[in-house]
Amino acid sequence: QKAFEQAAGFIRVSGSKNVLDNTAVHPESYSLVKRMASDVHLSLSDLVGNKSAINGLDLNQYVTNHIGLPTLNDVKQELLKPGRDPRQKAKVFEFDPNVKSINDLQEGMVLPGVVSNVTNFGAFVNIGIKENGLIHVSEMANAFVSDPSEYVSLDQTLMAKVISIDIDRKRIALSLKDVKQ
Repeated sequence: QKAFEQAAGFIRVSGSKNVLDNTAVHPESYSLVKRMASDVHLSLSDLVGNKSAINGLDLNQYVTNHIGLPTLNDVKQELLKPGRDPRQKAKVFEFDPNVKSINDLQEGMVLPGVVSNVTNFGAFVNIGIKENGLIHVSEMANAFVSDPSEYVSLDQTLMAKVISIDIDRKRIALSLKDVKQ
């Protein structure tokens, strides 16, 4: 029962008869929201999303020993924007599908990559093949770079240009200069 109580606020039931079932308002607060709707002479469905009615509520009059102002502010925010998903959109990252080995690289290619290591002399970048590329400090910006960590960080995704390839030594030189991020 306690597990359900804790999880109930995360469940959304779209198409439910109760408009609050598709919001982040916890079921324990449904009676409170019904009271708010009654106080402004509206039905629940007319209250949800009604900016002027919701902003006109004096939340202090609903504070109890069990419900404080922070909870009431959360309820208010959800009533203003029902169905809001607080999670940020996930970034989709994909290596260049045309590059499967160092032999597929050409100078001038701009490739997506992930910073795998940051050193005093630059940053190593995983571009989706066995060999990592190196962005030397001199290729990080058009200005002097004394600390690479001011420009890149571990696990950062970025776009980098291939400036040289040494297949025999398995070395790939990359640059961030003039590459739109």
